[in-house]
Amino acid sequence: MKHRIVVKVGSLAVTNEKGGVSPTKIKSIISDLHDLKTQGYFPILISSGAINTAKGLIKKPDEKKMMISFQQASAAIGQPLLMQAYIDALAEFNWPCAQVLVTHEDFKERIRFLNIRNTINTLLENGVLPIVNENDTVSFAEITVGDNDQLAVMMTEASDAEKLILLSEADGLFDKNPKDKDAKHFEEIDFRDDFSAVKIATKTTVGRGGMETKLKAVRKLTPLGVDVILGTFLEDKAVSRLLHKKGGTIFKGNPVRQKSRRKSWLSTLVKNDCYVVVDEGASLALLDSHTSLLPVGIKKVQGKFKRGDVIQIRHKSKVLAVGLTEYGDKELDLIKGKKSSEINELLEHVYSKVAIHKDNLLLKKDEL
Repeated sequence: MKHRIVVKVGSLAVTNEKGGVSPTKIKSIISDLHDLKTQGYFPILISSGAINTAKGLIKKPDEKKMMISFQQASAAIGQPLLMQAYIDALAEFNWPCAQVLVTHEDFKERIRFLNIRNTINTLLENGVLPIVNENDTVSFAEITVGDNDQLAVMMTEASDAEKLILLSEADGLFDKNPKDKDAKHFEEIDFRDDFSAVKIATKTTVGRGGMETKLKAVRKLTPLGVDVILGTFLEDKAVSRLLHKKGGTIFKGNPVRQKSRRKSWLSTLVKNDCYVVVDEGASLALLDSHTSLLPVGIKKVQGKFKRGDVIQIRHKSKVLAVGLTEYGDKELDLIKGKKSSEINELLEHVYSKVAIHKDNLLLKKDEL
């Protein structure tokens, strides 16, 4: 299905900063997407805003330890209100929508991942607008996607979309805070370009992400052959103007699109800030011999993750590969630097003699 696009809108694009849904903002987005639909596009909408929609409708706790349950309850209140606003806006165009709530686990489990893909395909084939959000009501540290920029990345890959549009306050990427008068705007960036030196402004007071999470999203998709466009929601016809190159920044995808669905699936599932650091010997074995990663070659374990999560493999400060780990962070921390013969003495459950199997590993050089 050609011209399939994923559009991600942040909380402030659909709600008021002080809380509550904004019918005016939502109507503007839906009107724009409907225009694109009539031009042959098949949009998939990733929408934040459930928690902020419920602001003021539930008492905020004094204790910090209660914040997770407060946010989960807020999501439960705000999600139907947000969806009703979308339904009202879509009624003008006689355009049906579907609510799709997911967690990181849904993408990690291959069967559930394929079910998501099949559901999205069926909805689009029947002229229905999929509206996707993280299931914040049940999400917690171990299963959360983290932010809707990451969710947009995974949905783009799952739906085989050709473009991802990220709407934020800033109209693209700048070399410093865009509020500075001498800030330079980047119109187009190639998938091989390095923008690590760009000074990243802080996130909004409402959203969980920010420019940093958007750039991480870009880095996961463009090597696979997907264009990512970043621009502001403050302009009229926000999505259309970006598609017609009238603003924002386009991050050009690799012209040779990744053909391996499993490799692209692995690439987009990587949990941000979760990685292992390996020694020189393990680095050479991975790059030159395409071997599995053994515990003996691991020097450091960083972040919280579970068995079956996709994490980075680093040597010094460079990312060598990503892969599906056979062990959680606590288990890997126990067996790092140890020979395979020593694992039985350290772990109650030994799932594998390797930390990451070569069949579940994607070398970063293979993306290019």
